[in-house]
Amino acid sequence: MLKNVLSIRELGVKVCPLLAKQAVGVRDAGKYAQFMKLSAACCAIALMMCLLACPAARQRGMNGAAYVSTAKPAISLRAATLPLLAGGEGQASLLAGSMPIGAPVRVWLAAYGEASPQGPLAIVAHAEVQRGWYWDGAMRRPFSVNEGVEVLGGLEFQACTYLVDGERDPFTALVGAEGLPIRWIARGFAARTNFYEDKIILEYRERLPENVTSLTALPLGHGDFVREFEQRARGSFVIAPPPAEMASLEKKYAKAVRWRYMTEKFLGSASKYDVFNRP
Repeated sequence: MLKNVLSIRELGVKVCPLLAKQAVGVRDAGKYAQFMKLSAACCAIALMMCLLACPAARQRGMNGAAYVSTAKPAISLRAATLPLLAGGEGQASLLAGSMPIGAPVRVWLAAYGEASPQGPLAIVAHAEVQRGWYWDGAMRRPFSVNEGVEVLGGLEFQACTYLVDGERDPFTALVGAEGLPIRWIARGFAARTNFYEDKIILEYRERLPENVTSLTALPLGHGDFVREFEQRARGSFVIAPPPAEMASLEKKYAKAVRWRYMTEKFLGSASKYDVFNRP
């Protein structure tokens, strides 16, 4: 019996050190067992409180016109001047090679613009892969130019400039361009956070002039076209910490987004962890 009591005491030291220290002076086996039951109950209550506090500590959703994440990362994102078109969350499907990665990727986003195909469009997105996967580091698009690292709001982003075709784009319906032969020039910014499980994406677009068909062979008189566009893109977003005081974040489905086209084309690629392959 004494051996069993000592085993329980050793377990108590591991599970709840502060309570176990108070039990050292208890010699009676029956009283000790009763004390350890009380200790276990206290530890279970403390663990339950921690688990209940975790969801409350991390919220993600819309706070007015801004997207806010209160943790992992703690950030507030919005367009600098454009009005909010749509905000909310949804799910995306990514491919690793030619195979789906498994469970859908959760995406929170907000889009800003004038609801016109002719106007600019700014998008902020926060994408989270399932446990066991991570976002790849490269921020590249086919035929992209001016790749590099830029610091916006104190956060380091990989950036590049590229062309976007509206045919299979998630956001064409927001600006009334669904079914239209529309093309944009876009500057994308991406930053991985939370051990690469989360990714912040900013994208600024403007309607591509009809006489521009390539970013590497610009027509006469458009020599500064890309550089001036990229300057506007850098100033199109406001990145800040979450507000110190705010009401509950608005959580809703972004139904105006064409989620069937929300793929790695916009979000980027992801890979699966294994013991020999770390990002």
